[in-house]
Order: sequence, then structure tokens, then C-alpha cells
Amino acid sequence: PEETGFMYAKDKPEDHIVPTDEELLASLPFTPAPRETEADATGNVKTRDRELKTRVYLALQTAAEGNKSGPRWTFPSAIAKPDETMLETAQRAVSDAVGSDLMLWCPSNAPMNVNFRVYNKNLPEEFRGDYFGEKIFYYRVQYDHGDVDESAVKAEEDYAWLTREEMTKRVEGERGKHQAKFYHYML
Repeated sequence: PEETGFMYAKDKPEDHIVPTDEELLASLPFTPAPRETEADATGNVKTRDRELKTRVYLALQTAAEGNKSGPRWTFPSAIAKPDETMLETAQRAVSDAVGSDLMLWCPSNAPMNVNFRVYNKNLPEEFRGDYFGEKIFYYRVQYDHGDVDESAVKAEEDYAWLTREEMTKRVEGERGKHQAKFYHYML
């Protein structure tokens, strides 16, 4: 408020001028790079240099989930070993899927989400074993440095850096609206 005098000096009206976006851009000593990249124009989803206005997530197309209808889009995943934490399992899942060059930072030891999945009776017995289902823990990680080592990606798998909308659209096409909604709210 004006009466407090906080951050307001009547003798300095120039302190209260808020430039428009155009004025601010014109006053910069450089020309900002465009937010639309060559990867956006060509539809290349194998690079992080795309969709600069939003976040992109590393997604894998893999048959590792026991899906009879073929590979599915999902996030890197692994079964925890007895001597490792869940966070170590998540880090191992990424390095196993796309190589150890891609370095990610995890801001928390706690998972951001968990999905309990009851096994479908139509899944092969060797996949289900004597288990009722599984708990899938999801960790939010952020890019630190490095890149995907394409030679580390298995021949039967694929990867892409997808936006939230792209990921949910692919999941909906494969698994339906319920799973797509789960990914939509998680991301």
C-alpha cells in the first residue's frame, strides 16, 4: 500500500513503470532464440531439443510388461534387487534402458506416485508366477547432463522424448482412457 512507503517513492515515478513484453524484448542486448526448433518442424521425438515451451519426458516403447498385443509406451522400469533402494532401482532402470551417459537428478527419495496393478488372468503364467499383481513406483527426476546412448537401446525397443499430451495420447491408444488419465494426472 502507498501509505506504508514500502517499495514506493513518490519522487521516483519511474520505479513503477512496468514495460510491456515488446518493450522488454526490444531492450535486450541480444535476440532471443525461437522456441520452435528444427526438431519440432520435422517431428523428431528422439531429441530433447524440442517442445521448449513445456516439459518432455523420456518414454520407452517396450514389450517388457508382458503385453500380448505388442510393445507399449511407458517409462523406464526395473524389478528391485534385494540389496538396493527404490531410488537406486529407478536409476538402474534408466541406465539399463538408455545407457549410463544420461545423468538424471532426483529431488526426493520418495516416489511421486504408485500404481497397484492386478494381473490379468490372460497373462502368461511365466510372467505372473504366483503373484496377484504388482506395485509400480514412479519417481520424478530431472535432466542433469548427457544424452541417450542409442547403441544401449535394445533392438526391439524404441525411445522418445514426449510431452504430457503426446504420452497420454499414446497410452490411450494402447491401454484406454483409464490408464491415459493416470499418466495425464501424474505428469
